[in-house]
Amino acid sequence: MKKMFNKKSIIIVVIIFAVISLGVYFLNSKKAPKQIYEVAVMVRDQNNPDPIEDKKTSLKKGDVLITQKEGHAWSKTESISYLILRMSLTEDQAQKLTQAKTREIKYKELSDEEKKRIDEEKKRAKEEDVEYHEEPRTETLIAREYHVDMSKFNKQGFKAVDLISGQPFAEEVFDWGIVEKK
Repeated sequence: MKKMFNKKSIIIVVIIFAVISLGVYFLNSKKAPKQIYEVAVMVRDQNNPDPIEDKKTSLKKGDVLITQKEGHAWSKTESISYLILRMSLTEDQAQKLTQAKTREIKYKELSDEEKKRIDEEKKRAKEEDVEYHEEPRTETLIAREYHVDMSKFNKQGFKAVDLISGQPFAEEVFDWGIVEKK
């Protein structure tokens, strides 16, 4: 009887392991669908004389200004000011291209005025018998967390002035492989 119980236990464990493995496989194999986006890439640096503000607000060469679904009607000014690339991306990747790199500010790092305001909000919520939800405070570290690696295009002889003659890579479709995290 004990041998039978051991064999049943082993079979049950193997079946459970197989089911879990298949579940993990199927969850990982469901990749987000990709679609073609058109992205406007900075070909020159923006500059702010204040170095701290420059880092937080100025887009730099290779940063993506905006992503649009394929077929967007770009203005003449946009076409000669930005490198417009067609990219096969997931929705998440498209969003990441225009996200700033931020960090959460801890309560102890806030100004006395901001701490006082938060404490007053908590007190008011308690008096009104309302649940208080504190929104995390963040600060921007750099204007974009990801950028297009422009060295890949510079190797092909691309220069910003070339945009006057038209978009040099209009027929090509790129993927996340040309993107780097800063």
